[in-house]
Amino acid sequence: MLKNSKANSLTKLKRGKFLVPSFFTCDATWSEESISKKVGTDLKDSVYFAVRSSAEGEDSEDASFAGYFYTAIGVEKQNIFNEVLKVQESYGKTKGSIIVQEFIDSDIAGVMFTKVDNNKTVINATSGLCKTVVEGKECDEYIFEKNGTFLTKTIPIEKSVLFFKNGKIISEKIKEESLNQSQLKQLVKIGNEIQDFFGLPQDIEWCFKNDKLYILQSRPITRDFKVEKQEYFDSANIAESYSGIVLPLTCSFAKMVYEQVYKDLFRMSGVSKKNIDHHSEVFENLLGFFYGRMYYNMNNWYHMAEFVPGYNRNKKNFETMITSNIEQDVETITKTSLLFKILYPSIVVLKVAVFGLTSARFKSAVERHLRTLRKRDFDRLGYIDSITLFQNLNKNLLRKWYITIENDFFVMSYLGLLKKVLKEDLLQKVITFPSKATEQVNSLAFLSNQMSSIKELWQTIEVDDVSRFNTELTRNKKIESLLDSYLHSFGGRFANELKLESVGVDEDTKKLFAVLRAYKNYKPKEHLTQLEITLPFYKKIFVKLVLNKFRKYASRREVFRLLRSNTFGMARRLFRHMGVLLADKGVIQHPDDIFYLELKEILDPMAEMNYSLAGIVKKRKEEYISYVNVVPPSHFSTINGRLPIIKDSQVIKQDIIYARPASSGVIKGRVRVFRDFYMPTQVDFDIIVTSHTDPGWTSLIALSKGIIIEHGGVLSHASIVARELGIPAVIGATNIVNTLTDYQMVEIDGSTGIIKIL
Repeated sequence: MLKNSKANSLTKLKRGKFLVPSFFTCDATWSEESISKKVGTDLKDSVYFAVRSSAEGEDSEDASFAGYFYTAIGVEKQNIFNEVLKVQESYGKTKGSIIVQEFIDSDIAGVMFTKVDNNKTVINATSGLCKTVVEGKECDEYIFEKNGTFLTKTIPIEKSVLFFKNGKIISEKIKEESLNQSQLKQLVKIGNEIQDFFGLPQDIEWCFKNDKLYILQSRPITRDFKVEKQEYFDSANIAESYSGIVLPLTCSFAKMVYEQVYKDLFRMSGVSKKNIDHHSEVFENLLGFFYGRMYYNMNNWYHMAEFVPGYNRNKKNFETMITSNIEQDVETITKTSLLFKILYPSIVVLKVAVFGLTSARFKSAVERHLRTLRKRDFDRLGYIDSITLFQNLNKNLLRKWYITIENDFFVMSYLGLLKKVLKEDLLQKVITFPSKATEQVNSLAFLSNQMSSIKELWQTIEVDDVSRFNTELTRNKKIESLLDSYLHSFGGRFANELKLESVGVDEDTKKLFAVLRAYKNYKPKEHLTQLEITLPFYKKIFVKLVLNKFRKYASRREVFRLLRSNTFGMARRLFRHMGVLLADKGVIQHPDDIFYLELKEILDPMAEMNYSLAGIVKKRKEEYISYVNVVPPSHFSTINGRLPIIKDSQVIKQDIIYARPASSGVIKGRVRVFRDFYMPTQVDFDIIVTSHTDPGWTSLIALSKGIIIEHGGVLSHASIVARELGIPAVIGATNIVNTLTDYQMVEIDGSTGIIKIL
């Protein structure tokens, strides 16, 4: 048996009591009769077979020819000899034998690297046969510490898989995750055992069939690679509050609010200040910003769920609450102590017991401060006074906002209980309830009706005459009082109300006119009637109790959201005034330029003398103009904060494309786009560009100095070969075959995944 061959490795594994499909080896001297006889004795119970290469040095410690030689799977007995000849022919002048092995029509299969990037174990898996994983197509990827501690996983939304059925390989599209927790534990355990057995890190091909784990091959890892930490971003429901492009002041303000609110929430939930401060970066980066758009940083939201007991429940509630497009597992960073686990239920019970009082006091305090702020004449404030007022607003309003998140927790908890009992269609019907939105609509209709009854006043509204409107309003104190009451309650509620740069009805009277005109003939809807639920008696009682609780907290949630809108409205008024002060000083050109500054820049007491701010505004305006025609994805993962791949609403030339790193190194050269495999008559290119590869591409890959691929993973065939040959490579470059053209000059960085078009 040849040294460092696949057969040699399999023989050792079998002797080591690992579950390896039965096999024997033969070579070019074997006749068809002798092979058939051997099959009849050694593999008599097998119906289908795998015929595989076992060349000298194929699986050595220094180099690997993975996928280079011919392999056949699902072979019927009468075709084995022909497939043996094909393997032998693929060797050329290389010495080698051939493996004839029992073929396992696997349920799940994949590849595992037992030790890469500082002792991590990486598993690539798919349902069905391993062929798609080896060919570098999309698959599930799991990363563990060597001791079995889970770090992260990436599960494609949809992937192509191959199954062996009725003697044929068929292709299907599936969305399900391939491996469960028990199977993952088995893989990590056996990976460690095989590495210890050989004394070297191993590249292992494996499969599950009927819950049995088979080892198909194992070879030394010839080249290490770095597993980059992925971050997941999802616009989810935050896009409802902050749709489209969001300017820097709003972004930085929202970032500060989220940080404060959730730090306060966990502090008030019993988490130690020390633990919160130690993981401060989690709270500081709950949001991410790409192309002027706002996203949740899902990694940090998941990390927050670890601070209190019940991680899986907390995580699921959060995903449900935001209608998440992403459901991932990430590396854990903290664990709750046993003492905290014991005390936490008591803390929750106490919160529930006093929450009615807590929330009522919060609502009253916020309304009181908002009334005070509405009466405040902001125009009389100097710049330092404005900073002081903002600090007061933050202390008395925003720093109490964690109470609204506690209310959200109750909403999601009761909704979770209802979901367990009611079907989706019934659930959607019973969880409806009157809200502040209904109240606003009715108030607006009443206000419009009252104004339209006064001819002179309504005429000013119809012709958008603000000056005459204000004059007429002073003559109608009752209407003036109604309008003031409406603006106090709903003045902060309008489209894009949480974007500080937006102009609302409380600031632009003509916008208010448009709304009033639209509501002139509006007929208020009747209040919703509660649907009678048909369920068994005990279930009906339970659902009614839970539903009442849900509606109470959900209604309160709407009240709090309106208070949030009005609070942001006060902040907006204050920031606009500060913009006027900076413009009057010549620090910025226009008052609205303040929205291109960040919160820390305008809260600096020296801001009104910082004339460099105008240059900052100019640069950011230019940057934001470039975002207008960009359509970024709704959710994505990225490495080291790189921008996500984008789709453009117009054709825009891109000079930089972001992909995933696969094999380190930098190469600059001419590209050749390969839509299909072929061997070129001359090598007049440096970099291969293609949608995907399979093992048959090895010969072409070896001719290149760099690789760019649309689809694949860090354990895909092209990635493995590129690392072994020292060729820089990037993967996950979306639509790259349609982006680049033959002989374009590009530079690729296999360490960062960045592609520069030169």
